[in-house]
Amino acid sequence: MSNTENIQINKILVVGLGLIGASLCRALKNNQKYDKVLGYDCDRDVTNYALKNNYVDEVSLDLKKGINDSDLIVICVPVHQIKYILNIAKDYFNTEKIFTDTLSTKNTILEFMNNNNFLDTKNFVLSHPMAGTEHYGIKNSKSDLFFEAVTFISSLVDLNLDNINKVKNMWESLNCNVVLIDPKIHDEYLAIISHAPHAISFALSKNTNTQYLSKKFPEINLKGSLSGMTRIANSEPEAWASIFKDNRSNLTKYIDEYLEELGELKSMIASENDDALVSYLKKSKPIK
Repeated sequence: MSNTENIQINKILVVGLGLIGASLCRALKNNQKYDKVLGYDCDRDVTNYALKNNYVDEVSLDLKKGINDSDLIVICVPVHQIKYILNIAKDYFNTEKIFTDTLSTKNTILEFMNNNNFLDTKNFVLSHPMAGTEHYGIKNSKSDLFFEAVTFISSLVDLNLDNINKVKNMWESLNCNVVLIDPKIHDEYLAIISHAPHAISFALSKNTNTQYLSKKFPEINLKGSLSGMTRIANSEPEAWASIFKDNRSNLTKYIDEYLEELGELKSMIASENDDALVSYLKKSKPIK
């Protein structure tokens, strides 16, 4: 029997109180399934804001103490900060504590576990709720951000099923739709459905800015196709730079495929073959 099998989840510590972490705290507080929701962030102004607005029951100013006082720890920091958190949390791997995360890529976590001989860790469940907006920071958090969000859960080698279920139950208590997936397939899939669209949006927005269209026609960014396609380019640059770098092998492969596809479309537009262009556009309609 696992040493976590009879452990009940009463206290949850959320590490990182940005958009995702603060929204998670608010959602957990609202559903009242757990006795206490604790929050940790390296920015004291952020923890004060969380406490003042009742997003958390308590704040922890010391991460190790916060982990020690909690049953389930949810890591909600950006990719470029995850190694720092894991280096502190590793003393609690393979204990009665349960860890999970919300990262959009799993490569850095898997590398850390592999390089430090923690791949047999049985109390770390990889999670990724497909939720968010182009806005960021605690002041943009939403208590219903995770409602009906698809949430991927991945396991390390020989992960304890009871731990998976405890993490799964937490997400389902927030009305998330949980999907089990291999972590490497997760990163491949996210490159297609999330990371590449963000990269394309950033590139399109930058090109538009270069053309000075925003200054000539300010209303161009308010409505229409361009606004719809560049909305997510307002996302936090530092966070997305770290996501792009962490999933670079999958992302660059898909960008190459996209450029090839765009080149084919460009050739058809330049040609005299109208039927071929219409046929291409018909085949491009989203599958529902």
